[in-house]
Amino acid sequence: MKICVVAYKFGTEKEIGEHLGTYHYFIELLRQLVELGHDVSVIAPWIGFFKKGSNEFSGIKILRYWPRVWNKIWAFPLNRLLSWFYLQATQSQVLSFTEKYQPEIVLVWQARETAYAVSKIRHRFKAPFIFRQITTWQWHFDRSIKEIFGKRSWYKFFGSIKINYLIDHLIEFLLERKKEKNHALAIYQKADRVIFVSQIAAAEAKDMGLESEKVRIMPVAIETDFFKPLDKKLDLRKELGLNSDKIILFIGRINFAEKGVGYLVEALPKVLNSGIDANLVIVGGGETGRLEKLIADLKIKDKVVLAGKQPFAELVKYINASDVFVVPSVWLETFGQVTIEAMACGVPVVTSDAGASPDINIDGQTGFVVPAKDSERLAEAIVKLFKDDGLRVKMGQAARERVLNNYTYQVTIDTLLDIINETKKTV
Repeated sequence: MKICVVAYKFGTEKEIGEHLGTYHYFIELLRQLVELGHDVSVIAPWIGFFKKGSNEFSGIKILRYWPRVWNKIWAFPLNRLLSWFYLQATQSQVLSFTEKYQPEIVLVWQARETAYAVSKIRHRFKAPFIFRQITTWQWHFDRSIKEIFGKRSWYKFFGSIKINYLIDHLIEFLLERKKEKNHALAIYQKADRVIFVSQIAAAEAKDMGLESEKVRIMPVAIETDFFKPLDKKLDLRKELGLNSDKIILFIGRINFAEKGVGYLVEALPKVLNSGIDANLVIVGGGETGRLEKLIADLKIKDKVVLAGKQPFAELVKYINASDVFVVPSVWLETFGQVTIEAMACGVPVVTSDAGASPDINIDGQTGFVVPAKDSERLAEAIVKLFKDDGLRVKMGQAARERVLNNYTYQVTIDTLLDIINETKKTV
């Protein structure tokens, strides 16, 4: 099958970022499609303003163009000018490719700007147009400016001099959320199918007006021969410099408003007060300054390890060195790839009830699901797993089994090919 993929960012793991698991999944998915005999071409911009990036790897052909998408609101009006050029360049490349090579499918991966560009020229090419959406949109459109920026020092300063109202209007203008929502609606109207990673993400889109018959579900996959129990916990702890009796692990963006990392940090003193010697290991980057202040305020600096961003290949070591993996998200988490990575390693997980986590982590079987924004319940679930070795092992085994049955590349590729084939027949 001749597959045309349109992406706002694409390259090797080394080019894009070895710590970004979601991009590894995207790359590996295309690699395996090529191994199955499919002809895969990717239309993508340069990986940087002054760096083109690879034109081919692992049998995947890449057609590069300039400029890349750039949405930094502080760069107004340059960002809007570049965005306009990006839309025009994307449309030109897609039209040129579809006319010359006649692909059987045009699959746009992820970005709203990219999918909008393709939706505007949908009537000019014959191949079905499928959009794969990873995150939720309405949640972002509905958030108040204070909710987004309220913790930033500059926003607090403007609040102290009583001009928040003016600043909110300025930021709203810079964010262009009304325009972005219109773009989303245009994509939903023109796409022949829209693929989501979970039912909860699809439900939000349907509330925005996406027709139910266009919706398809395709979960994320991982390499279960890489993410697996390594059975050398003590050796890995020694290698990583982790010394406590019990290890709690968080991997992800250090983001308080979305990832809920603050509630996990607040749960740690409660775990320690139960008589358990535990360390919280946090892998990722983001709001580190705010995180360090919270840790200092709670006087638990010696019990928290900030490991920073880690290469994708290192994550399996951290997971296997841990006893419990925690996903305390407070926003509409559409999937959570790190959750299944931990489960595949045989580690029980504690997740919040936000987003799709309860669909992945079965409460009482593969771990525990607790209410979002509740550090007390979070601590109780962690303590329960720490105090019952048998339960922890049993849940870890069930967690891996669930991944093997639902989240492998074979399952995902079969699902994608089924979606493509049935779309070709009906469009």
